[in-house]
Amino acid sequence: MADKEEQSRYRQLQGISSIIWKTILFLIPLAGILYILSVYQWMGFALFLEQYTGLFLALILAGVFIGVPMNVNASRTRVPWYDILLAIAGLSAGLYISIYYPTIVIYFGYVTTDRVIVCVIAILLILEALRRLFGWALVCVVGAFFVYALVPSIFPGPLKGERGSLDQLFNYLYLDSSSLLYMLNIASTIALAFILFGQILLKFGGGEIFNNLAFAFFGRFRGGPAKASIVGSSLVGSVSGGPVSNVMLTGSMTIPLMIKNGYTRRQAGAIESVSSTGGMIMPPVMGIAAFIIAETLGVPYVEVVIAAIIPAFLYYLCLFVQVDLKAAKQGLHGMSKDEVPKAKKVLATGWIIIPVFGALLYFLFVAGYTPTTSGVYTALMAIPILLIQKTQRHRIFQRLMEAMVDTGKTLLDIGIILAAAGLVIGIVGITGLGFNLALTLVEIGQSNLILLLVTSGIVSIVLGMGMPAVAAYALVATLVAPALVELGVNPMAAHLFVFYFANMSNFTPPIAVASFAAATIAKESPYKIGFSAMVFGFVGLTVPFLFVYSPSLLLGVGENISDVTRTATIISVIIGCVVLSICFVGYLFKKLSSLKRVVFGISALLLLLPVYEGMPYMWTLNVIGLTLFIVLFAIELNSRTKKRDDLEKSPSEQPNIL
Repeated sequence: MADKEEQSRYRQLQGISSIIWKTILFLIPLAGILYILSVYQWMGFALFLEQYTGLFLALILAGVFIGVPMNVNASRTRVPWYDILLAIAGLSAGLYISIYYPTIVIYFGYVTTDRVIVCVIAILLILEALRRLFGWALVCVVGAFFVYALVPSIFPGPLKGERGSLDQLFNYLYLDSSSLLYMLNIASTIALAFILFGQILLKFGGGEIFNNLAFAFFGRFRGGPAKASIVGSSLVGSVSGGPVSNVMLTGSMTIPLMIKNGYTRRQAGAIESVSSTGGMIMPPVMGIAAFIIAETLGVPYVEVVIAAIIPAFLYYLCLFVQVDLKAAKQGLHGMSKDEVPKAKKVLATGWIIIPVFGALLYFLFVAGYTPTTSGVYTALMAIPILLIQKTQRHRIFQRLMEAMVDTGKTLLDIGIILAAAGLVIGIVGITGLGFNLALTLVEIGQSNLILLLVTSGIVSIVLGMGMPAVAAYALVATLVAPALVELGVNPMAAHLFVFYFANMSNFTPPIAVASFAAATIAKESPYKIGFSAMVFGFVGLTVPFLFVYSPSLLLGVGENISDVTRTATIISVIIGCVVLSICFVGYLFKKLSSLKRVVFGISALLLLLPVYEGMPYMWTLNVIGLTLFIVLFAIELNSRTKKRDDLEKSPSEQPNIL
């Protein structure tokens, strides 16, 4: 399925054109590896990071114009003359930075005519590459920011700004390390390292191990394929690079099995969409966003990973409970013994994943290497470890080349979208739009924090539509998060909040890229899948609100929070999420009446209320909520026991359950 999608998106080149394109794709990660491992220093060269970033930009622009046709009517078997010219222009625009940056950095404020021309050409090429890869929607978004940059004085109220000179604007956007180059630095280092790591895992059987482990341990239970989808997607999604690739990797196996097991096509696609989207919030990699959050906040990467553990667990717990109860409500069963992989057989080879991730943790937390260097080292170490599997000892060189080329292909998307995000960030910075927008949001939230959170969540979803998690976070971290911090929200909680909501746009219509990917496998309308995904993901969307009001849910955050308060809060919230899922599905041991669902909802609300130091009455409300849940659970359990006893007394009336 993924291959068909790529065939429709990229040219199917032959001969010398194919060799040139694949060479460019191969050079993208190769250049990154050489730079990250500081090979240039061994050779006696001094190099600015921006010079390497210029080379990265040159390669991705050339790769897009050679490999991606201009429109649906353009040739897919050869590269037309105008795309050759655009590829050469892209190479020149990027290499201009590589060659002249040492001079540019000294005379940055002195803007020459040739520099302005190159800047304008480079920005236009980035926008055209963005259109080819992601369509007009994102080009219009970036274009709207350019309109603001060109005529900020026409905007009303606090959004009104002042325009500087055009030559300084383009100079800043293209060459300043706080704009385009800032985001491309991320794409060419951290993103490259972990996409390479993920591709090597997938090419040498790592993804298959994740899926088999999930099916072996959860496949035999009711709704087994859906539960396996949740577990497998959470593991694969953290390193796959994005929800769409995650859907294609895990969904190609889980969606047909869910449909076979009794879920509707709509439900199967929705469950996979929500599961795959959650992979981006799953530590330790979080689709490389964890590293960006750490860099933005100026904190160690390990702090972000530790803080994200409980929220990620709560997100998947809510989804897991809903899927389980939905399966019980629909009378679904687990997979047959023949369909479930044998646990012993899976573990016989599956154990090799442990040393791979152990190496990553060692490089990050023990050896003290940067995340970028750790990612490359782990990727290189993963190859011999994964080759312990006999089934993976064929076509080794060919699959290694495929991993490099596919890394380059993925980086075309990531590089261009982050380049566009960098332009937006540059406009926000140089025009003062970020400050103005934050001021507007603060004015909204002065009377009510929950109103600000809801508004920020909606804005984050809209800004994140159609964007990879990293680019979406880059936008909302610049535009939305400062307003939350200004009103006293913990910085870590504020940035995780906007990241969660920007990421949720992947299953939220109208764009819902994860739902569109799932639709191609489930053979169902992407919008039907998207709206069903919103239902499955709704309870999980309460999690960001919880850790904003209860920072104790973020491990390692909040020095004044006692261990007792943190532990009690986590336990209360876990139970509250389970109860809220019961209320949302409307089923426990049997279908719940509307009144019982309301009472379960009240119990969940009381359990989820935040507990603060010095406010003991909040504990009382949590205890009341827990007591209410225990009473409700006992009533439902007793009702189920009585019904079972009645059926045993009159076996002739017992229904035939298959």
